[in-house]
This record gives sequence, structure tokens and C-alpha cells, in this order.
Amino acid sequence: MSNSNSSRGFTLIEILLALLISSLVLVSIYGVFSSVSRARDRLEAEGLVYHQARIFFDRLSGELSSMRLSPLGQGDVFHSGKNRDGEVFFEFNTESVSPWLQQYGGLSRVRYEIHQGEGSAELFRSEQSLLADLSASEPLLFIAGLKTFQLRYFSQGEWQDSWSGKNQPQLLEVTLELEVDQRLILLRSSFVLPEVQG
Repeated sequence: MSNSNSSRGFTLIEILLALLISSLVLVSIYGVFSSVSRARDRLEAEGLVYHQARIFFDRLSGELSSMRLSPLGQGDVFHSGKNRDGEVFFEFNTESVSPWLQQYGGLSRVRYEIHQGEGSAELFRSEQSLLADLSASEPLLFIAGLKTFQLRYFSQGEWQDSWSGKNQPQLLEVTLELEVDQRLILLRSSFVLPEVQG
């Protein structure tokens, strides 16, 4: 009687080949998950940038559409320029004020100002009541990480890069450029300014 052994084991080559195929499958799955994770993180960062810009543009639109004369009739309704440090700012009188100032009558001087940092800039907003003897609010950070902040003004049929007129321009164009994952996102909006003689 002959004893036949029909079960044989795997050879070393078969085991190595199975390990190689399994490794390739695992590496490709990891690559897919890694790229999906990076894409998700990038989309979240871009979404945050678009959200900040939308809030800024919406708020600015409401404030500019509510521009008013100062109660004493003095000073420009809209003013723009550069501060002592050469940083861009613009300010104007508006009835669209923060809730904590509404108790004082709801007319404020709002100021948006750029502060340069290393490699990027930050946009700050402050507000001062024109109907109560209050100091201006501490400037609050509105948008961080700006690469570019540019203002242009439209008046009498042409665009200007600076504004020094007594009255406000007809249009204000604001351009923001922010960096996300070493990619620049350009955001631009224009605002019609109501005719308010100052």
C-alpha cells in the first residue's frame, strides 16, 4: 500500500509573490485615501476663505448702502488713503452699525484698515459712534492671511487707484487675494455708493 500525500505547501516564491501583490494593493489604497484626505483639507480651507470673503462683502455692502452725513455735517462721508505706516484704509459714516452701538442712535464711523505682517496682511475693522461720546472700538480682525488687498474707485467715467475727492466715489471695487495650499484665490466685488453730499 502506497501512502500518497496530496496536500502540498506553498513554495517560497508563491509566498513572496502573494506578499508583493498584497503590498501593492495596500500602498495603492493608502495613496487613494491620502489624496482624498488632502483634497478634503484643501476644500475645507478654500471654503473657509470663501466664507470669510462672503461675510466681509455682505457686511460691507450693507454698511456702504447705509452711508449718511455726520450729525454735525462736518467731515467727509467717505474717506480713503494710507495711514502713517503707509497701509491702506477707508472709512465712512453709516447707519448699519454693530448691535452694541444701536442703543446710542445707530450712526457710526466705520474704518477698515490693513496691517502688514510678515508675508501676509490682515484686515481690521473698527467703529465709533457719532451720536455718543464714545471712543472708537478696538480694531477687530476681520480677515487674516491676505496676500493682496486693493481698492479702486470709479467716478466721472473712470477708475482711479486712490481717492482724495471731497465727495464719495460712485463705485468702490475691493480685491482680496488669499493663499490656500500655495494657491492664490482672487476675490473681487464692486459696490455702488449712494449719493450723500458731505
